[in-house]
Amino acid sequence: MDLGLKDRVAIVTGGSRGLGQAEAEALAGEGAAVVIATAKSVTDAERVVRGLLDRGGRAVSVQADVSRGEDVQRLVQTAVKTFGRLDILVNNAGTTGPQLNKPLVDMPEELWDFMVGNHLRSAFLCIKYAAPHMIAQGWGRIINTSSIHGRVGGRPSLGHYGAAKAGVVALTMTAARELGPKGITANVIAPGFIGTETLRGILAPPTLEKLQQQIPLGRIGEPAEVGRVVAFLASEAASYLNGAVLDISGGRLEYFL
Repeated sequence: MDLGLKDRVAIVTGGSRGLGQAEAEALAGEGAAVVIATAKSVTDAERVVRGLLDRGGRAVSVQADVSRGEDVQRLVQTAVKTFGRLDILVNNAGTTGPQLNKPLVDMPEELWDFMVGNHLRSAFLCIKYAAPHMIAQGWGRIINTSSIHGRVGGRPSLGHYGAAKAGVVALTMTAARELGPKGITANVIAPGFIGTETLRGILAPPTLEKLQQQIPLGRIGEPAEVGRVVAFLASEAASYLNGAVLDISGGRLEYFL
């Protein structure tokens, strides 16, 4: 199926590895030019870009901390200057991990602020500075990344992450209402457990086996499966989807682990 993205230009934040890399590869595979943003993983981002170029794609990487407005402005300007336009924004950037998990009563305020800034503020800033270019051309796609935690609440020690991801859903609803009349759709994906290198490095084999038994499809997802959903949402095939939340969890909509 040709999704018709060959003349489109996309920004993918956090595109240097994991889900972001898979999303960038899926968009490029459908013909879109891709700007990969990363705050720290510059070498990884350059590796992804080389891979896309080797396959005949169009891509560049930009080092940018998308929780900082000036960095986001520079990112957007680079995309427009390099490829002439901006059509698709994929807000994927975000950090989590066991080292950041704390119960609410033990959580430093700075950690709360970091997590909200990393996931929610960054999505707001990217929409703020990317959307005017989409408005000017009367077409655009915004795809935000939440989580099952954002749908059912963060499990213990993940209150900051769950709250930030729930905020991303609410932000997306507002963007859908404000920007829909201008030809721009805003949707959100909510992945469950996806088999990135990071996840596989965190979960011991017995834990992974227990987890997979709780998923109706009997397995964790693959990054490419998320990438294909993002490419679909970026295309005309999803032209009447606006304000939607797509769970990509294999049917596991609650946390039992």
